[in-house]
Amino acid sequence: MVYQKTKRALEKQKSRKKRILSAARELLATSTGGASVKSIAQKAGIATGTFYLYFKDKDALIETIFKEIYQELLDQIKTARAPYTNGFDKLEATMKVCVNMFLDKKHLARILLDLTPPNSLVFNTRYVDIVNDLIRLTKIDLDELLEQRLIPEQDTRVSATAFVGAFREVILYWINSDEPVDAELACRTIIDFNLRGLGKV
Repeated sequence: MVYQKTKRALEKQKSRKKRILSAARELLATSTGGASVKSIAQKAGIATGTFYLYFKDKDALIETIFKEIYQELLDQIKTARAPYTNGFDKLEATMKVCVNMFLDKKHLARILLDLTPPNSLVFNTRYVDIVNDLIRLTKIDLDELLEQRLIPEQDTRVSATAFVGAFREVILYWINSDEPVDAELACRTIIDFNLRGLGKV
């Protein structure tokens, strides 16, 4: 009997935490002025004080959201790359996942790419960590291509940084633009642009 109560309590806590995260994602993605703990709590249907039973503060909540979104992206990239052994094919698979995810789920993309509160040290630190990780993963592919002599001699760290930076800026433009985006053409264009920049003929 005690076990059942404990199990029910844990399920209730898990459900409430999910509601908080879901409410925060939506508000962060749609609110131009950010989201307060109070507004997040209201949207999640809980008292403001209850929020602090699950997260120490707003920064802790945002860090959790960042980790979740980034893990979702990495999981999709891993699945998409699995069938390939060629470095160009793997890079292309990675870019397709990013384009499709960001155009399909603009609210997630805005959180990950665009909403960087200047006064949030945790948010900015986590953001920089994610960008550096994407650069590191891209560099691994470029080192492999360089070793196979499929791209010209180059500083792969610089190339990886430019690759990720260009990709980010184009996606940000799509996210913040009112213009309709032809997803298929957009995907092909950014992929071809980045691969040409690396020296692929």
